[in-house]
Amino acid sequence: MSIAQERFSSGTALVTGGAAGIGEGLVRHLADLGMTVVVADIDGERAAEVADQIGAAGGSAYPYAIDVTDPEAVDDMAESVFARHGGLELLINNAGIETAGLIWEVGVDRWKRLMDINLNGVFYCVRSFVPRMIEVGSPACVANLSSVGGLNSVAVQAPYIVSKHGVQALTESLYQDILLTGAPIQVSVIVPHSIRSQIFLSAQREAPSANDTANAVFAAMQRDNVATGLDPLDAAEYMVERLARGDFWVLSDDEICAQSAGRRATQLLELSPPADPLSMLARMGVS
Repeated sequence: MSIAQERFSSGTALVTGGAAGIGEGLVRHLADLGMTVVVADIDGERAAEVADQIGAAGGSAYPYAIDVTDPEAVDDMAESVFARHGGLELLINNAGIETAGLIWEVGVDRWKRLMDINLNGVFYCVRSFVPRMIEVGSPACVANLSSVGGLNSVAVQAPYIVSKHGVQALTESLYQDILLTGAPIQVSVIVPHSIRSQIFLSAQREAPSANDTANAVFAAMQRDNVATGLDPLDAAEYMVERLARGDFWVLSDDEICAQSAGRRATQLLELSPPADPLSMLARMGVS
């Protein structure tokens, strides 16, 4: 029996952005392990489909339509979950979007929307769920989705990169704040590399860029995501096992993510400027 099968075989988990991509993989795997899973997503219909499919397969899940940019709605969700279950053993803040373009070309509304989902949404969930977890006093876990983009900087993805650096910093600070309380709450940061999803296609559909280089980079990333990205269920199994053993750093690919961390460490130690983006474009085959 794996550590995850022992630790996450019962109790309740909530995953934001749980109706697609990485979130859906996490939802389905946690339900397979035996947890009751709240599929929290802005797309309530898709969340209901996922929950119904889990139920039909013998698991326990239910949908919760939520826009994580609404702090009052998030607080209502926390109140509902704790009233229904008496606690929450696992909170995964996963909801996020992408955007392509040079910084000065990104629309103000899109910048605000991305930051509100990717970063503020994590804060709103922490603000609503963690005090209730502390009050209950039972062992629990809060895991926030950063990215390899939260370790380094990348051209033509500034809003996403900034948000994921913010999630990384928020999670490290949360880890320290929880230690001050003595509460039995594990805090972890999940750092995925490439897991198959629609994030790049959604970005281009919702906020198309007029920049040829940005579009070429996103096309290449989507191509590579399809060709070599991890299956969301496989990635979820790998990452949940590391969550279960209590890791702070939860990586989707130990080697690639460690390389990203190493590049960042070298840059800071040597006080070097960020990498030349032309080399990244060459690796992607973008001219």
